[in-house]
Amino acid sequence: MLTLILSLLLIMFNPADQTDRLQKLLNAGSGKTVIIPSGIFMVRALTVPPNTRVIIGRSTTIRALAMPKIDDTFVPMLLLKSGVKLEGGGLLDGNRTVRTHGQVIRIREADNVTVSNLRIQGSAEQGIQAEVAHNLIIRNVTVTNCGAKGVKQYQGINLLFSKKCLIEGCRVDNVQHGIQWWGDQLFGWCEDIRIINCRVKRAEGGIWGSLGRQVLVTRCVVENCTDVGIDFEGSQQSTAADNTVRNCKNYGLATFFASENITFRNNRVEQDASNGHGIGLCGVGISRNITFSGGSITVKGTNSCGLLTVGPNIAENVRVENVRIIAQGKEGIPVRILENNNFQIVNNPLIGGKHRWGISLEGASDCRVEGNTIVHQGSDLSEPGEGGGVFVFFRSAQYPAKRNQISLNAIQGYTTGLNDDCWGDNNSGNVFSQNTTPNLYHRGDENAWGGKATGNRTTLKANTPIRMAPVKAAPK
Repeated sequence: MLTLILSLLLIMFNPADQTDRLQKLLNAGSGKTVIIPSGIFMVRALTVPPNTRVIIGRSTTIRALAMPKIDDTFVPMLLLKSGVKLEGGGLLDGNRTVRTHGQVIRIREADNVTVSNLRIQGSAEQGIQAEVAHNLIIRNVTVTNCGAKGVKQYQGINLLFSKKCLIEGCRVDNVQHGIQWWGDQLFGWCEDIRIINCRVKRAEGGIWGSLGRQVLVTRCVVENCTDVGIDFEGSQQSTAADNTVRNCKNYGLATFFASENITFRNNRVEQDASNGHGIGLCGVGISRNITFSGGSITVKGTNSCGLLTVGPNIAENVRVENVRIIAQGKEGIPVRILENNNFQIVNNPLIGGKHRWGISLEGASDCRVEGNTIVHQGSDLSEPGEGGGVFVFFRSAQYPAKRNQISLNAIQGYTTGLNDDCWGDNNSGNVFSQNTTPNLYHRGDENAWGGKATGNRTTLKANTPIRMAPVKAAPK
């Protein structure tokens, strides 16, 4: 080891290309420990041999030189083989204004690699990319300022077709996507991925991925993203728990593209007036068995909803339970479900600020809305029968809003408490039972309405008045 250190001391202040000398030293230390001393080392591309421990001290910088592609392939600054441990507080500089392609660290078809306590900046593409890696640990790594002109993908940390990976205590800032997993049907899914206590800011997508199985995202902070905060796309059996998401342009939490068995638990979402919805259920294909439990969502944008479905038939068997949702914008609704079925909205404190609807089931059938406290904190200036703390609306013959069970809810501050606006088919089959509500409106006279109301009371314990709603234009 002493010989390696002395040899490096002779070259550490040489501004010329030091690739060959460093590579010889790494090769000589193969399977052993190599310590890179203080200094700035300019390199094209280095390969760390298998089972080698490399320590890069805090006062050490390894900086990328310009380099052409090889056979039209982007070249990483450091390629890590199986069993490598790369550690220390040193700086790995991708030098993206000079080196306009390639990752800083690439781990390809390698097992049992550990990268820890390093700083990575200025990668033209990914800060760290792992492809078909297994038993990978990335811990306490900082990745900042990725991306070069003309480069399409520049994630902070990117996992492709990899399994049994731990990403813990990492910080990612100013990248295209923060921490991402990506599988496909040909090369395989990403599986058993744990992302713990990480912080991502200033990205398009914060922590997200496609075709992941058994992905855990927990105790992370994601903020200031131009798309989504935490997002599962086409993923299965995965969980996001105890995270904080702030100020994401489109959605704080999301599912896309037929995800299944996804649990969101005890997350906190805070969206200011210039950002989007709390939860978005989106994409082609039907996502199933999605659960949101505990935590809170606060949205302040003019049109921002606490939960919003985006597109018809994109989610079913969705449960929202014990989530405190506050929607403060003029057109913001705590829960808005459009043209999707089989939702359970249970035991949530829901607070609206200005809009006339608290929970909106628009073309949604076979839903259960139970035990919620639904409060309008502002002044509901809508006409009687126009809105609703729970608003059930017929949209079309394909999406009629039928057979919904609305029970045990407490509704306060809304001009209209419950509203079965079944204008296209009075035989709604919707059941309203044991709610505390100032009133209940429905379409059709008593003989024509096919819904049912039982045991509903006002706050003064009187029977809830039931009225036929006036004819009005359909909401947009």
